[in-house]
Amino acid sequence: MDNPNHSTADAAKRRRCGMEAVIDTYQSPLLRYAARLLNNSTLAQDAVQNAFIKLFRQWKPDTHTDARLKSWLFRVVHNEAVDIIRAEERRRKHHEGHAALQMQNGMAGCSQKYAPDERVEIVLRSLGVLPPAQQQVVLLRMQQGMSYEEIGAVTGKSIGYVGNLLHKAVHKLSGQVRKIEGGV
Repeated sequence: MDNPNHSTADAAKRRRCGMEAVIDTYQSPLLRYAARLLNNSTLAQDAVQNAFIKLFRQWKPDTHTDARLKSWLFRVVHNEAVDIIRAEERRRKHHEGHAALQMQNGMAGCSQKYAPDERVEIVLRSLGVLPPAQQQVVLLRMQQGMSYEEIGAVTGKSIGYVGNLLHKAVHKLSGQVRKIEGGV
């Protein structure tokens, strides 16, 4: 008598072996393609990984690796890359707009009693109001001049999360600086 658990295990093994073969065959070409589209190897890995996750979710043990699968994988990686590009563009515009607004607010409400060096000192003293992760990204960005990608590499966080941390930190710091300067 056949063991039903044994047949389930065999199906899972066939599924895993089939997926491993697909990954072995297509991972390098997909990574090269995505890296050229995104001009960023880390984001390319994300795009390819998402494509493989989508494939895994619909994978059946009898799926054949043919030209249709190859086309499908490249199309999904392309779509993932386009989504990443759009998200990065939205994030960049948001941060540029926020920075411009902060500059306008800073210049309009800038107290004349503080010189620029003194304001930097106030900001550095105000870092204590931030959680450690936000302090780290602010210091890497402002003192070291690192890009979001570089900060992500140092901290092990995604570029989007780095942007999120910086956004929250700038908001919190601007409020703290206004309090110190007597603006709020």
